[in-house]
Amino acid sequence: MESFVKFQNPASHCLRGVIHRPANFRRAAGVVFFHGFTGDRMESHWLFVKCARALARAGVASLRFDFFGSGESDGTFRQATLQGEIEDARAAVNFFRRQKGIHQERIGLLGLSLGGAIAAVVAPGARAKALVLWSALAYPHELRALSESVTKPLGEGSGAREYNGHTISARFLKGLDRVDPLRAIRGFKGPTLVIHPGKDELLPLRHPAAFFDATGARIKEKVIVTGADHTYTSVAWEQEVIARTVDWFSRYLCE
Repeated sequence: MESFVKFQNPASHCLRGVIHRPANFRRAAGVVFFHGFTGDRMESHWLFVKCARALARAGVASLRFDFFGSGESDGTFRQATLQGEIEDARAAVNFFRRQKGIHQERIGLLGLSLGGAIAAVVAPGARAKALVLWSALAYPHELRALSESVTKPLGEGSGAREYNGHTISARFLKGLDRVDPLRAIRGFKGPTLVIHPGKDELLPLRHPAAFFDATGARIKEKVIVTGADHTYTSVAWEQEVIARTVDWFSRYLCE
């Protein structure tokens, strides 16, 4: 069963998303998805939708939602900050935990790209039971340098830049220096799966290596998907990523 939901973050703006519930489950483990930079709750080639439905078939519920300024949530991307997205992520986990039929102590987190950095930051304080990172950004400050190579200035002296029709504020870019997902993930002890593309055009392999080395998890695994791009844009790549993710959460949330 899939249902549209909306909830508030601490700043009182409205976030919108979808909860997937497995059939015939009264109290299911659940996963909260965090999308990437300028992404949304669907993600590229509906990757999040496909994974959420695969989890539901395996008996695991999930919440996909849009960060403030993305998708159908309130705001514009120009108003977004990384710190604000982290607060949105925390609000989403708290909201999901309170939903009927969700096991409060069996919550996992899944993040893609910048959403992976957010998942790493949020996981310890959110008391997550398991964590999966897809193409995750280990060094947020590098996003600023990367953005300068793929964006163009927008307005004299504003510091804002344009990327694929999105306006990225100077405030967003400056805030990248204040977030350290590698430091945060040291405090996370739950089972951690790091999946990364073998030919990521944006984030080199030192990013997954850094997460794998930094996590405080006793149970951890790193998987490099041979030949894959940043968002696993082929049927074979996406199937491998989803299958490994469903297996991980089924093992470490449901047992």
